[in-house]
Amino acid sequence: MDTLSSECVRLLPIDSMEVFLPGLKLERCPPVVEEGPALESFETGSEVAVENLPAEIRRWPGYVARVVEQGYTAVSAIPMRAMEETIGSIALLSAETAVLSAEDRRLGQALADVAALCLLQQRELHHYRTLSGQLQNALDSRVIIEQAKGMLAERAGVDLGAAFQRLRAFARSSNRKVSEVAREFVAGTLDSEKLLRRRNR
Repeated sequence: MDTLSSECVRLLPIDSMEVFLPGLKLERCPPVVEEGPALESFETGSEVAVENLPAEIRRWPGYVARVVEQGYTAVSAIPMRAMEETIGSIALLSAETAVLSAEDRRLGQALADVAALCLLQQRELHHYRTLSGQLQNALDSRVIIEQAKGMLAERAGVDLGAAFQRLRAFARSSNRKVSEVAREFVAGTLDSEKLLRRRNR
């Protein structure tokens, strides 16, 4: 977002830029209030250009008051789109009463779309990392449970099914997870005599 903001200001005839990303707060990009051209652009997936913001005070009273107070009088809001999904929008602000040219709007849209694609890729990467961690935890739990089943079956003289039933019953009676009981049993930190004496119902 920092790169997007600096490049927009460098390449386009604007004075500042704001980013609207629902549900995501950005430290260096002030949030857009819940009204205004950026929100409208996000909801419609289309550009919203306003060359004279003070004239739109009835349309977006809070937004116009805030932006005009900061010295801006025109805005072009452009949707951030990637893979047919609109994830937010950018508001290109100008202190001059004018709208961007068609060429500048195309460039602004290209910058917004590249940023949107990067954000989607980051979101997907985070999702897969989270999923990978969850799967690894599940695998680790399964491995330790299987190890505990084998050890308990040998020490108690029961089959693997009965060993698992004992582990599960012990876990339930102590309001704990089977994987936690299994891990402590394998590590030798569990009061295993109670577990070894336990009988299936």
